Amino acid sequence: MMSSQFITRNEVEDLCEEELKSKFSAIMNDLLRTQRWQSDRIMALASLETVEAELNRKRAKSRVRAPTPNCWL
Repeated sequence: MMSSQFITRNEVEDLCEEELKSKFSAIMNDLLRTQRWQSDRIMALASLETVEAELNRKRAKSRVRAPTPNCWL
């Protein structure tokens, strides 16, 4: 059953990647099941965007970045 509660960044910023993936999947499944309540769909889409943005932020933060080479001219 879909909840019409909007998920904010503050609610997801402390979740690990697996918890974010799980939340994203649950919202997506709810979204796919519901066709009737437009307000619920809008909240779900906004929440999906929030969860996906946090997941991407965590992934980008955890990537190992190669050091920039020193250039001597």
